[in-house]
Amino acid sequence: MNRKLCLLLCLVYLFVGDFCEANTCPGCVDLDDIIFNKTIERFPYALIKFDIAFPYGEKHEAFAAFSRAAHSVTDDLLIGTVGIKDYGDNENKELGERYNIDDKKFPGIMLFRHGVNDFLHFPDHLDVTVDNLKTFISTNTELFIGKEGCLKEYNELAKNFVKQSEEEQKKRIEKAEELKGTLKKEWEQASAGIYKLFMEKLMAQGDDYFEQEIKRLQRLKAGKVSAAKKQELAKKLNILESFRVNASTKEEL
Repeated sequence: MNRKLCLLLCLVYLFVGDFCEANTCPGCVDLDDIIFNKTIERFPYALIKFDIAFPYGEKHEAFAAFSRAAHSVTDDLLIGTVGIKDYGDNENKELGERYNIDDKKFPGIMLFRHGVNDFLHFPDHLDVTVDNLKTFISTNTELFIGKEGCLKEYNELAKNFVKQSEEEQKKRIEKAEELKGTLKKEWEQASAGIYKLFMEKLMAQGDDYFEQEIKRLQRLKAGKVSAAKKQELAKKLNILESFRVNASTKEEL
């Protein structure tokens, strides 16, 4: 084969490979004007990103990261993408126009609630980040997409836990045990156990337990442990953080 042709083919392969990789969005469903309505109507909620046909960059990566986080905690949220082309057949352009998507400000992100008629635009003034997308969903739905390993009901029990009276702390521990019986997923059961353990430790040791346990878990996570163990330790740190932040919040006078 001609050396120049061989080099050209290699360059094309590398370009296409990087392009496809940039377009990757794990858990996202590619939608078009044919299946848009019928797909969204199958889910209680749908978060859809309208963008160029082959998106890339920080905003796309943040949306993909959010997709991974959402799929780990709920089956009630469809994560989808609509690729809009301004050339050829102008694929999906009319779909974008239907929802007033400004092609000068891609991406346009929308939340649909119980069908295609009730929808909200992700605010233009907010950066497209994982945390902002989580807040957008939790503010406008009953869904909770927190940090990995965290549970909405247990975060409420963790709120200002260390500031409560001993009687209230006991009640919260009892509630944690009661709620555990309603959890169906194995990871939820495991997380519930960690919340309850932290509650018991905090009740016995008070504020000092926070920093000591954080340092211990961080030290273990930084050591030579398996990927699975690192993930387990990261989840524990996430759960402990829900106590620490709330515990450090001063009560209003």
